[in-house]
Amino acid sequence: MSSNTPSKRWPWGLVLGIVLFSGCSLTKPQPEVRHYTLEIALPAASSATASATLVVRPFSAQDPYSQERLVYRTSPYQLDFYNYHRWAAPPPEQIADWTRRYLRDTALFTRVSPTGEGAADFALNGKIRRLEEVDHEQTWEAVLNIDFWLTRAEQRTPVWFQSYTTVQQATKRNPAAVAEAMSRNLEAILSKLGADLAPVVAAPPAP
Repeated sequence: MSSNTPSKRWPWGLVLGIVLFSGCSLTKPQPEVRHYTLEIALPAASSATASATLVVRPFSAQDPYSQERLVYRTSPYQLDFYNYHRWAAPPPEQIADWTRRYLRDTALFTRVSPTGEGAADFALNGKIRRLEEVDHEQTWEAVLNIDFWLTRAEQRTPVWFQSYTTVQQATKRNPAAVAEAMSRNLEAILSKLGADLAPVVAAPPAP
């Protein structure tokens, strides 16, 4: 007994279009992921003698600045993330490493080392509060804010604390130019850090 229900047929043009669209979506290449690093100029190595030693502890970052995706802001109330533009290493690792390298070339300490490489007279801690691209209609900026605090060996109470914020305009409106501007931010902050630590390190311990 045959059924009187008409069979459902798809127009060949529609079927062919679906097949072609599916094939294109499967074979379309994804955008290439770009990676960025911070790069700064180190101070000229000094021959001056110092007596104190320093350990730079691992830095932390306020969310969401610990991740590798670049963060950008288009308004004071909205943060977004790039999917294909990323830091080559997490920002806390990069900034802590540059801080060690920068202070090692100053005349403030006889030795600057990471945690776990022996005892030291002082320990430096850091926390990233902001590390983001800020987009304006005509310009893009890089904003960096870091808290630093210094403790003496075997003490938890800081003997010194300072928060630094710098803003640099990117030369172009793209993530690579923002990474370059962020590097200039970090160099400016580390220059201030070295100058501010000098009198603290030179002062005798409190009785």
